[in-house]
Amino acid sequence: MRLISRVLCPTAVVVAMTACGGSATTTPTTQSHPATHPTRALFPVTIMRTGGIAGFRDVLVVAGDGLVSVTRKGQKPQQCRLTPGAVWRLTTAASQVPWARVTPADTRPSFPDDLVTTVRSPAGGPFRLEDPQVGAGRHVFLELLGDLSGGPAASRRCTPV
Repeated sequence: MRLISRVLCPTAVVVAMTACGGSATTTPTTQSHPATHPTRALFPVTIMRTGGIAGFRDVLVVAGDGLVSVTRKGQKPQQCRLTPGAVWRLTTAASQVPWARVTPADTRPSFPDDLVTTVRSPAGGPFRLEDPQVGAGRHVFLELLGDLSGGPAASRRCTPV
């Protein structure tokens, strides 16, 4: 699976923060509670990866306060807390997804070794992350999934609880 590391466009961040009622000068390190009223409807965000040759079954459930429940095939569920910067990036990415306009996807594999990665929230979904309608936020979801693929103890964005 290809993981693309990308920095969000500052203009998009300003627009997203303005839409959420935040200040454009707020930074990820100083923002203590990024979940405002419009954002609460987006959480919990569930990111799921299933299938593929390796037979993945990874499920991340992220609450608006940054608490993440990590469930991986063959392992005990674990929890971790996202760093403030990761919460901010995920909240910004989730607020940019046009949840109401994207058609929910068929989450079944197209062929036996198809890797299916989806995202859903109370605002909509599930959507396949390769769907271009999901927008640039898909990269943030994939980065988080990749970061937690070794478990919370190996993560750079999430501290074990």
